[in-house]
This record gives sequence, structure tokens and C-alpha cells, in this order.
Amino acid sequence: MENNRTIALKISGLNKTLGKKHILHDIDLEAYKGEVFGFLGPNGAGKTTTIKIIVGLLSLDDGEIEVNGFDIRKNYEKALEGIGGIVENPEMYKHLTGKQNLRQYARMRSGITEKRINEVVNLVGLSNRIDEKISKYSLGMRQRLGVAQSILHHPSVLILDEPTNGLDPAGIKELRDILKELAHKENICVIVSSHLMSEMELMCDRVGIISNGKMLGVYTIEEMINANKNGVIEYDIEVNDTEKASEALEGRDFNVNDMIVTVSVSSDNSKAEISKIISDLVKGGTDIYYVTPKENKKLEDVFIEITNSGGVQID
Repeated sequence: MENNRTIALKISGLNKTLGKKHILHDIDLEAYKGEVFGFLGPNGAGKTTTIKIIVGLLSLDDGEIEVNGFDIRKNYEKALEGIGGIVENPEMYKHLTGKQNLRQYARMRSGITEKRINEVVNLVGLSNRIDEKISKYSLGMRQRLGVAQSILHHPSVLILDEPTNGLDPAGIKELRDILKELAHKENICVIVSSHLMSEMELMCDRVGIISNGKMLGVYTIEEMINANKNGVIEYDIEVNDTEKASEALEGRDFNVNDMIVTVSVSSDNSKAEISKIISDLVKGGTDIYYVTPKENKKLEDVFIEITNSGGVQID
């Protein structure tokens, strides 16, 4: 699938030293139009430094960065034209309304019409509050207005550094839905940094994991979930007769605790296997009250394992 997608951002061999400290070590990644790409790593891993280099706030020492095929060293203005972003917090004129803020920003870019301003306001769900002063906005509303400002000029890459910091659960969900819509319906490459795996799981199509300035790997959420299962899924089955159930399951991998039989099946063929197990139990005279998959390790645990081990191989 990835081979048929358009690369919006490409980083190759990125290195950065600040003072005597080597911050980034040979960072490589590709992010595509139409996806939410999570830049995931512990605090201090190098996420913000990388983002600042991409948007031109820091220079790179070695390596290449291309935005829509334009090298930021050789075609700086062309490359930056394709980027919108918020690094840290969106800055606003608090004495102005939301729409007045957008108009001020539009003056710095050519070709942004009033129609486009209204379009982005609708996209981020601020139509009913856009004529109020920023001083009355919640943090979540300011964040949404910041996203609106960032996409006014039709960027192909939108970069947000820890955008959910300080937001309440409702604000996080609102922003998450907006970013997914921008990626999947507007075909923007949305890049979001975070140190929270749970946040990335709900928001992103793929994640690039960085630790100590090194890129440990890029994975789809599905790949991480499958790696989390270690090839095996366990199901709990509540039955009326564990002796009959044990006879029906002879030769299979299972254990019994009270009236619960726990069976292990291959994650590659789990549906077919659990269907056969249920059939065998019923044929053996066992009543079944429920069947439920057991919860595997949380993806946060997988993330910690990857960062601690320096990366894992996921097929």
C-alpha cells in the first residue's frame, strides 16, 4: 500500500549537535499524504528538535529533508510553502476575535480568501464561536484555531508538537477527530508528536518511535497490536462442566480456573480456531455462557519494550 502513496515528508540521515551534545543520530523516515503519522518517544528523545529542523527553526548539521520533493537546503521557500505547524503553543492576539486573528495571519500569505477562512473555521468546528475574542476561548478552542491558522494556505504537511498537552478528554477527542479528518478526507500528511502510546493508538495510522535521538522503527498500529500478541491470543470460556470441556479440548493448549476454561490459539487463524473449539465443546455436551478474548499487554508496554530494547523486528 505504501508504495502507491505520495511521500509528503522524507528525512534521510538527519544529525544534529547542540553544543557538545549529539542530539539526533541518523534519523530516517517517510510520511505520506492522507495519513496521521505519530512521532512517538519519551520526553527528551529528540522529537521537538526534529520538528524545529523540519519547520526551519533550527538548522540541520547533516542529512536531507524534503517536503513534496523540495530539499529544505536547496529550495527552502518552496519546501516551507508546503508546511503548516504549531510548535509548542499557538500564539494569538487575545484582544482580537478568532476570525480577526485568522485575517491577520492571512495577510502574511498570498491568495488566502475570506472563503478559505470560512472553510477552515468549519473544518475545525469553530463556526459558532469564531467572532468571540480569544480571551474567552478555552485551551481546546485555541488549539483548534491554531490548526485552522496552520492550514489556511493549503499545506500538504501539518506538524503539531504535543498538541493535546493540557487538554481535557473532550478536547483531546475533538482535536483527534479533526486531525483524522484532515488526513483522510483532505489528503494532508498530519504529523503529531507525543510521548503517550495510548494517544497515538487512537489517532495515528503509523508511528515512528524515537529514543535517545535514534529512530528505532516505523510501525503501523496493526503491526504493533500483532506484535503485542506474540502470535497467540487467549480466550476465556465460561462453561457449565469443566470435566466435559477438558475432555473435548484434549490435545489443545488450555487451563481451567473455577468454571473458566482459558484456551490459547494462533493469532494468524484465531477466528477459525475458536469457532472449532466452540463446536467441539458443544458436541461434547458442554454449555457455553460466554467467550471473550483476554486482554493482552497494553500498547504502552510494547512501546516501553521497544524503547528499552532499541527496536524490534516486526514482520
